[in-house]
Amino acid sequence: MNQSGPPVTEYRSIVLVDVEGSTKLPDPAQMEVRKALYAILDEAFGQAGVSERHQVREDRGDGVMILVDSAVPKIHLAGKFLGQLVSSLEEHNRSNALSDWLRLRIALHVGEVHRDRHGYGGDALNSAFRLLDAEELKSRFKEIQRAQCVVIASERLFHDLIRHHPGETGAAHYREITVERIGKPAWVRVPGFTSLPESPAIEKKSGGPGGAKTAGMTANTLFAGPVTAHRDFVINND
Repeated sequence: MNQSGPPVTEYRSIVLVDVEGSTKLPDPAQMEVRKALYAILDEAFGQAGVSERHQVREDRGDGVMILVDSAVPKIHLAGKFLGQLVSSLEEHNRSNALSDWLRLRIALHVGEVHRDRHGYGGDALNSAFRLLDAEELKSRFKEIQRAQCVVIASERLFHDLIRHHPGETGAAHYREITVERIGKPAWVRVPGFTSLPESPAIEKKSGGPGGAKTAGMTANTLFAGPVTAHRDFVINND
């Protein structure tokens, strides 16, 4: 890596993964979680045909940042990679109690990143981490106890790619939200949930277990509250 020259600019697909609640675990358990996470990622990238030579990974303790070479079609990440990741995650969790599930937040973005002797930086990376850490995303994920992962895609990636390949990306299951911290829309999907159960926050408003409830809540309803805007994505076949 260049030690003294100007930063090198590269166009990359950005995949960020965070393990929900792992920092509260004792060290041995954290190491087991990391082992499982990397096994799941390796399987997902392998099935999507994304080799290690096309990836740059930076471990984040309770997660990982992956920068994927522009030579890799983005549809592989939004389609095959995510599909296999969900399958591998479900397989891992099948043998564990709900309280011991591995639960992941995943952010997808694309853009120019800058590399210097310290590593990678730039606005695209900043935006991706703000998506991953969005309170609007974290709070909802905590409320959906049986959700194994949640995916948030940037507005750019959704409109440039995901919506154009609904069969491969599950575009119809994404819902638009506005992330207050960046003041821009993003698109959220909870794999395995097309009609979501009532969240604890809304149950509390309706008077608890004995109060009125709304059956068969949709993802659109669940992502209400502090989220400033939301709408369903509708495929237009005209």
